[in-house]
Amino acid sequence: MTRILFIVGNKRSGTSHLVRLLNLHPQVFVSHESDIVWALYQFAHGEPFQSHPWDSDRGLRHTVQSCGDLFSTERSARENLLAIQRRLMEAGTPFLPPQTKPELAWIGDKKPFQHGDPRLVRFIREHFPDAQFLHIVRHPFSVALSSDRFNERHGGDFWLGLTRAEKVEQWTFHERHALALRVQLPDRVHSFRYEDLCAHPGAELSRVFAFLGLPAVGNVLEDAARQTRPATQPTTVIEYSPETARVAEGYGYRLQLPTPP
Repeated sequence: MTRILFIVGNKRSGTSHLVRLLNLHPQVFVSHESDIVWALYQFAHGEPFQSHPWDSDRGLRHTVQSCGDLFSTERSARENLLAIQRRLMEAGTPFLPPQTKPELAWIGDKKPFQHGDPRLVRFIREHFPDAQFLHIVRHPFSVALSSDRFNERHGGDFWLGLTRAEKVEQWTFHERHALALRVQLPDRVHSFRYEDLCAHPGAELSRVFAFLGLPAVGNVLEDAARQTRPATQPTTVIEYSPETARVAEGYGYRLQLPTPP
């Protein structure tokens, strides 16, 4: 039976790279922000499809346009999810090429903010009680600086109008949700740091696949190593709260950067 997998945490934390690496495995497909849980939540409550309060509607629009005919009241939320995600896998999306995986064991989505939303966590626990979560975390200063760079691109729409200090507080807000999920489902959430994935992709991916009960295929680990570059370290100290310090230090991050010699 195909099981359900969700990515949780913060954006600009290596989630897109993680999706690319996971999809190297012949038994895993994770979509790039299909908004499937949020879409199913709205469908179940008879609400019109609209963007999640913490996100744009980019992924949601593509899912509804390409798979709107698959939403059915005659099927369970799980059956709807599997049908929609399989079509996205086989047809491809603007972010991922078409894929064929006859021995698919895990299927899911990357939507790190939404999968920590308490409303959607309750929905997931009700309709996908065996779902598992990958929680990837990155240094809060790196996330804030990456947001700056992302918004310099055409179409950049992530935390627009926020100062760097406000972005760091948003990082804390979403990490608190991920930590709350770990408390609720301690055996079903696997946490790891983006910096460690970049430094040791083979070892970190092997642990991810072990968490999913999958073999760590040798050529997958080799491809992952070739596609992974070392993570850059933050070089700017950003104003932060005591709560941010507590959360970040829990992940082993230093917020006061060492003074260069």
